[in-house]
Amino acid sequence: MPVGAVHSLLDRIAVESPERVAVKTASDALSYGELREQSRRLASWFVAAGVKRGDRILVVLPNGPAVVALVMAASRIGALFCVISPDTKERHLRHILVDSEPAFVVAAQGYADSALGRGSCPVAILERDWAHMLSAPMLDDDWCGISQDPACLIYTSGSTALPKAVISSHRNVLFAAAAIQQRLQLVASDIIATLLPLSFDYGLYQTFLAFQVGATVALGGAAEVGPRLLSAIRDWRASVLPIVPSLGGSLARLAKRSSAGLPHLRMITNTGAQLSAANVAELQALFPGARIFLMFGLTECKRTSILDPEDYRRKPGSVGRPLPDTECLILGEDGNGLPPGEVGELVVRGPHVMAGYWRAPELTAMRFRRRGPGTEHALFTGDRCHIDVDGYLYFHGRQDDIYKQSGFRVSAIEVEAVASSLEGVEHAAVLPPKDGEPAVLVVTGPVTETRVVTGLRVHLEDHKVPPRILVTQGMPLLANGKIDKNELRRWAASVSMVTA
Repeated sequence: MPVGAVHSLLDRIAVESPERVAVKTASDALSYGELREQSRRLASWFVAAGVKRGDRILVVLPNGPAVVALVMAASRIGALFCVISPDTKERHLRHILVDSEPAFVVAAQGYADSALGRGSCPVAILERDWAHMLSAPMLDDDWCGISQDPACLIYTSGSTALPKAVISSHRNVLFAAAAIQQRLQLVASDIIATLLPLSFDYGLYQTFLAFQVGATVALGGAAEVGPRLLSAIRDWRASVLPIVPSLGGSLARLAKRSSAGLPHLRMITNTGAQLSAANVAELQALFPGARIFLMFGLTECKRTSILDPEDYRRKPGSVGRPLPDTECLILGEDGNGLPPGEVGELVVRGPHVMAGYWRAPELTAMRFRRRGPGTEHALFTGDRCHIDVDGYLYFHGRQDDIYKQSGFRVSAIEVEAVASSLEGVEHAAVLPPKDGEPAVLVVTGPVTETRVVTGLRVHLEDHKVPPRILVTQGMPLLANGKIDKNELRRWAASVSMVTA
């Protein structure tokens, strides 16, 4: 059996416990043995179609077992899998098609037909071709690659520009999954309710985490994220729930209104953006049996740190300790290391630091540089952080999130954190000044602009209070659950024009 490959995670459990459920949805389920067989047949089908080691396979599908089978099939033949949300804007999808030059695309009927139809590579439609693809003979277990080979391209959301892809090797994936598991300690009986898209690395990695121990991934989508959230978690008998802040807010609101018994979660994990202290407190009260792990990372290194639940009160505001075999350095503007407590740029060293950006040598050279005793490959994150004397990391925002107002430096992260702590505020997002326009704070919840201003002035210096504050019913979200600040900025501009 090959080692050092992403699909080795699946194969080990499939040989030891083939009957265990690997992946399920509301209407379907695949055991580890069935998933392994499907991935071997798909791998054989791709080989017959001319897909080779190093080629790219683009998967444009909603969450489901087929996505996982295709990912494992690509790994078996040394191809790079690239999972794209079917909700990706057509302009972005066209860019991804040109940029990745896939050897094959697998898509669902009706998703992005116009963009895919203009591509030059062959396309398999899930509803039409799946049975034929699974009729291929099973590929043998010989693996042509090495652990340093690229395993996948992970495209960023493209909220600020056209999407760019991070190159992740098999070694990166396996190390990151093992290091995260060392801290989370998932077990074989766990059922992970994965409502985040598998195109988002946080969603995709739930499969890699589960497959290390033989746990089950329960896949949901938009239908489960709304009012059916609690019933879906309950029906799946999920024990683990990965969330982003928007999903955490929905979970708390629905749980407070629920007349039925709440699901018995033993673990909640969060990343994508930091949960507010108020949201953490709500979730702790509603799900007292759940340990809440606050996690921090970037696509370029998957995960940087995890805050254990036992450390939450002892280290308020921290994003945790670095992963095993990971070093976090804080550098000043002169490039020299800073002592504990001082804020500078975070640099990450470790086996999960990825190779760079696909076909973007200038951007790669800027973010991935040499640092450390052996001048090893390191990630210069562009994040402003500090580390305390105990080695705990604190996030102060992206360098781009620091802006000037009335001649003073202001952190958007600090303003958002204070706004989120105010009574009645559910979500908060700061839009830094742009094109001569002042900073804007947008909040949701049963509050008024006046109450928000009053609350901010209690906790912030006057020069940090944004000149414009808007209340809206809901935040526009990207496919990965993060706030779409570009769309929010367009909305804020339209409000400005109406009220001027």
